[in-house]
Amino acid sequence: MKDWNVVVTVAENCFKEGFSFLSNYGHVEKTPFRNVLTLKVENTEAFLESFLHDMQKDPAYVRVFCRVIPCTHCFFFQTVEAFEEKAKPCIHSFLPQLAHRSFHVRMHRRGFHGTIKSQDEASLLGNYLDKQLRSQGAEGKVTFNDPDVILDVEIVAQQAGFSLWTRDQCKRYPFLKLN
Repeated sequence: MKDWNVVVTVAENCFKEGFSFLSNYGHVEKTPFRNVLTLKVENTEAFLESFLHDMQKDPAYVRVFCRVIPCTHCFFFQTVEAFEEKAKPCIHSFLPQLAHRSFHVRMHRRGFHGTIKSQDEASLLGNYLDKQLRSQGAEGKVTFNDPDVILDVEIVAQQAGFSLWTRDQCKRYPFLKLN
């Protein structure tokens, strides 16, 4: 699997159409997971706006795409321990945006079945994040009810992607589907 920075889930029987639409934005790859594609775009912010514009113009986008999520930090890993170690610098990069705000960690895992447990890892990362914020005197509040920000973690096979989304971004980009 190639390097990616966007994970896409397409609706049942929409794989070819989704692949075709996505090829207008960057390099699309099939994954070993049903209805999951990955995409490499040059600029995730420009992609977000372009995809939103196209979705508003073409009703097929709503039918074809279930979830589209760009990631700002991506890395490869082989083990749970490597994942946890490589996740820490990603988390540190988000600390200024999480200071004194409500948040939670959301994880979507494809692969590592039985090895990585999404809820356990999301909880572990959330606890690590909370500890880092407290050590800086910038305590946040973990909440699943309308948080200020959501830290999203996407795992596809042996690659992870991290991104941070504000409440306003979640409303602006309905295809993120983080809640």
